[in-house]
Amino acid sequence: MASCRLQHGFRTYVLVSSDGRTRAEIVPELGGIVSSLTLPGPAGPRECLFRQPWFWDSATEETRGGIPLLFPVCGRLEKDGESDAYAIDGRRFRLPIHGFAMRMPWSVAEDSAADTLRLRIEDSEATRRQYPFSFRLELRFTAANAGLCCALTVANAGDRPMPYYAGFHPYFATPPGGGKAQTRYRASARARLLYNDAKTHVVGFAAPPDFPLSAAADVNALLLETAEDNATVLRFPDGFAIRTGASALFRYRQLYTLPDQPFFCDEPWMAPPGSFRRAGAARILSPGQSESAELHIAANAG
Repeated sequence: MASCRLQHGFRTYVLVSSDGRTRAEIVPELGGIVSSLTLPGPAGPRECLFRQPWFWDSATEETRGGIPLLFPVCGRLEKDGESDAYAIDGRRFRLPIHGFAMRMPWSVAEDSAADTLRLRIEDSEATRRQYPFSFRLELRFTAANAGLCCALTVANAGDRPMPYYAGFHPYFATPPGGGKAQTRYRASARARLLYNDAKTHVVGFAAPPDFPLSAAADVNALLLETAEDNATVLRFPDGFAIRTGASALFRYRQLYTLPDQPFFCDEPWMAPPGSFRRAGAARILSPGQSESAELHIAANAG
C-alpha cells in the first residue's frame, strides 16, 4: 500500500518508485490531483511542480497548480453571459474552463502497492446538469524508476454515443527571476493552431515557432499540433531537464505561463477548445466503449 498522511486536512497518498528516486503525492479529494512530484536532479531530489497559494482551498474554482486532469473538455467554451456554454442535442449546457473532473472528489479504487494508486469517479446528478452523459473515469498513477506515469481510462456507461476530449495540465516549477527566462522549452510540432480572440475555438493554422522557446515568453495563445514523436523537454539553467511524453491520443500541446509567476505549463490535450461544435474533432465513445491514454514525466539528463 501507498503511505497516506493528512495534509491541510486532506488525505494525501505518497507513491515511491522501487529505487526511491521518483516520489509523487496524490490528493483524491481535490480532483485526484498530483500535488507534488520529486525527480532526481543534478544536486539531488528535486520538486518539479508549482502550487498556487490557494492550492488547498477546497472551495476554489481556480486551477490549483500541480497536475490536474481536464475532462470533459480542455480550455474554454463559447461565452453565454457570465458562463462558458455549449450545445448538445439542441440544448445549452454550461461548464467551467477545463471541465469539472478536477473540481470533484475522487474515490480510491485500488491501493495495493507502494508505487501505484488507482482512483475513480462516475457521473452524478450534478455532472449530468453540465454534461448529459453517463461515464466512468479511472486514473492510475505509477511512480516508476523512469518517472511518473498518469494513465487515464474513459468509459461510456450510457446508452448513446458520448463526446469528450481530455487533457492534463502540469504546472512545472521554474526558477524565479532571470532563471525562468533562461529555462528553455523544446517540442516537435507539425503546426500551430490559431485561436479566435476569446480562445474558444480554432480559426486557422500556421507554421510552428522556432524552438527552443524561453519559459518566460508570451506563450498563452500557443497551441501546437505535435509530430509523431510528441515528447517535449523543459531544460533548466543548471542542466536539469523534464521530459514529458504522452500517448498518441494527446496530439496537442497547449502552453501557459504568467510573467510574474515561477511556473510553465505544458498541457497534453486530445482536442482544441470548441471541439464539441466541430465534426470529427472530439473523441466519441460508443455505449459500453472505453479507451485509455497516458502521460509520462521523467527527469532527462540528455
